[in-house]
Amino acid sequence: MKKISFGIAICAFVLFQLSQPAQAKIWRSPSYPYGDLVVGHCILVDTISEADDTHVYTLNPDNTTAINFEYYEHWNRNARCDELQFHVDHNTPIIRLREWLRGVAIGWYQNIGTSHFKNQTVSTPSHEWFFIDEAGAHRIPDWLTALSWGLLMYDRISIGLPVSGDFHKYVKFSTPLNFGDGNYADKVSSIWLENDTDYSTLPNRLVEEINRKDADSSYPVLGNGVCTYPGTYPGDPYRALLDWGWMLRNPGCPMAN
Repeated sequence: MKKISFGIAICAFVLFQLSQPAQAKIWRSPSYPYGDLVVGHCILVDTISEADDTHVYTLNPDNTTAINFEYYEHWNRNARCDELQFHVDHNTPIIRLREWLRGVAIGWYQNIGTSHFKNQTVSTPSHEWFFIDEAGAHRIPDWLTALSWGLLMYDRISIGLPVSGDFHKYVKFSTPLNFGDGNYADKVSSIWLENDTDYSTLPNRLVEEINRKDADSSYPVLGNGVCTYPGTYPGDPYRALLDWGWMLRNPGCPMAN
């Protein structure tokens, strides 16, 4: 009798466990501090009912990570959660995804003056920096010209290596920006050549840009007797994308008037 009662208790316990709703598992990061596994801005879960604007259902986190990587490489942004979920649900092959992402990017480049790049700056793996308008892509040759036009290095959009060749093939390239045509040309010139330290007429972010370069260099880049761009950290975009030969014309330098 006791054996029968014990068996009934075991069955009841098992049936109770089976009747409980499954708890969604959030994939955990394999590295310290081992928190939620996040791809882009999305938390990965293994229960389909948990998928929403911030959670992506997947049984293959590595493939989901690879999908997001392709978005970043081709479009310079993370995939949205709905985009990740679409490719997970449709089991999109990575090769097909690459072809589609590249095709969309080519469409942008063919009409870059009317694309989301308009009035933005872009840099390429070929160490170039361009301003985009309806006339096409204008090379930004140096930092003085960027300041004159109010363009900031860290606002730029990077063109990924997989589509760099397409950018150069399909984009319409126009004349480089001219320092004197910028809205802040006169002020930047006086800061550069006349030791003007009144930045009150410049936008705050442009002032921050000037101060940042001075702080990075430990002395004013636009200062008297500073004739060469200082050595900086590896991968410094300012060094990679811009010509600094103009510093030889700083006051007190060999080519100064």
